[in-house]
Amino acid sequence: MNLRQLRWPVVLVTLAVTLAGLFGAGQLVRSQTIDQPLVTALAGVDGLAAYHLAVVGGVSEITIEPAPGASLRKVYGEVDRRVRQILKDGQYVIAVAGSGAGELEPLVERLSLFVQEAVATGAFTGMADRIAAEAAAAGARAHMAVDDRRVYLTVWQADAYAYRVVERPAWPPAAPQGGGTGL
Repeated sequence: MNLRQLRWPVVLVTLAVTLAGLFGAGQLVRSQTIDQPLVTALAGVDGLAAYHLAVVGGVSEITIEPAPGASLRKVYGEVDRRVRQILKDGQYVIAVAGSGAGELEPLVERLSLFVQEAVATGAFTGMADRIAAEAAAAGARAHMAVDDRRVYLTVWQADAYAYRVVERPAWPPAAPQGGGTGL
């Protein structure tokens, strides 16, 4: 085969059109099998004021904003459940955006230290008391919720809300009951 006799412009244009078609087909498939079902699923979540979907490096990023007064634990849990149903084993990240929370950020960062300490020690009752006292001293209010997977923190002052969700580590199962080593 003589490479000099090939029509290089035609070969390059054909290659470009093929790659563009494959990319477009991939985008169409993602739109119909992931993006549209996610939009439909998230639109039905009670207490969800707004959301934004993006894909960064193959990871779906879902940013949610709970409605003022909504339970962060319920909203986050429902969004997580619905996203997991659609994406199955796909990678995703859920971020929680506050509303006008800029002035609350220093307070939330300080309260996050108490959350991290409680996650490490398991002292959630003490954490809730310390967070409530710190928030009240700053003229704000705070709400805490804990489940088996996460700790949820909501801080608000007037119309500004700020949120933090902290994953809890998976603890090893308890030691067998009955004493002894089982030998």
